[in-house]
Amino acid sequence: MSIKTRLKALKEELVTFSLWKSVRCEFLVTLIYVFIGCGSLTHIRQPSNETILKVALTFGLAEATLMQCVGHISGAHMNPAITMAMLATGKIGVARAVCYILAQSLGALAGAGILYGATPNKYHGGLGVTFIKDDVKPAQAFAVEFMVTFVLVFTYFANLEPKRVDMGSRSLSVGLSVVLGHLFAFDYTGCGMNPARSFGPAVITKQWKDHWVSVNKYSSG
Repeated sequence: MSIKTRLKALKEELVTFSLWKSVRCEFLVTLIYVFIGCGSLTHIRQPSNETILKVALTFGLAEATLMQCVGHISGAHMNPAITMAMLATGKIGVARAVCYILAQSLGALAGAGILYGATPNKYHGGLGVTFIKDDVKPAQAFAVEFMVTFVLVFTYFANLEPKRVDMGSRSLSVGLSVVLGHLFAFDYTGCGMNPARSFGPAVITKQWKDHWVSVNKYSSG
């Protein structure tokens, strides 16, 4: 296929109603996913086994619920890692992938921002920001995140297999892979599994911290 033909196909895809409907869905479901999932992490100081289970179930049920709602429209990626995997395997085009990732990033920012505004200051905790735990080296953290994200992507692709014999709810299986990832990886990295989910809270937390530092300096001066 020539470059001219590819550019023409790209332009045609960018003006289709179905693409922008899907992009809106990706923005909305990522916003809700971050808002609800990270909301389960607010005010947590020293997580116990009970709180880890709470967080894992919240993220997993959010993933399953939202996929059930819009999976037939956009695929309910909610995750740049899923989108990049779909692009690499030719399941989606470049234009859709770029639009999805932008929508997911903006949705994560919006979800984290709403959560920040809706939560009293003393209960913010880390606002769901993921970070490497004590004694875990960066290379080890990368390996953990790679493996749990692989399981999630693998589950998505397993559900896309056209010859697959139906073995139950596809959205629930994806949600359970998120629960599984959190139960394993939370003590290592906080379990990102999703670049957008980690990006939104990190940016919002830093932005508001910087804002309040500047306000306090101005007030004290």
